[in-house]
Amino acid sequence: MSPSLGDMLCTLDDAVNSGYMEMKILEEVENKLLDRKEIKFSVKHDKAATPKKQDLIKEIATKYSAPEENVVIDYIFTKKGMSESDVKAKVYKEKPKVKLKAAKEAPKTEEKK
Repeated sequence: MSPSLGDMLCTLDDAVNSGYMEMKILEEVENKLLDRKEIKFSVKHDKAATPKKQDLIKEIATKYSAPEENVVIDYIFTKKGMSESDVKAKVYKEKPKVKLKAAKEAPKTEEKK
């Protein structure tokens, strides 16, 4: 008997707690100049959808003992036809300072008379 759709779907928490999701660190670099860790890892999420960004932030914050606001996810790419995603994240030692990009004003040109 095949499982129903409801049985096949589960949340990230269910996946982590029941062993459906496996996080494997591919690369971890300590960037002392910017005071952060840059991490690339692979997430296998059998029987679950692509993990949400906020769920991954919680998992990374727990793993690296950092506050959630110090974790930034650069990207989550799910491989086509597979239950595996590549993730790049940064863990800052201090809360990152967000710089708002101001719209560039067009330079004013003076009209010649």
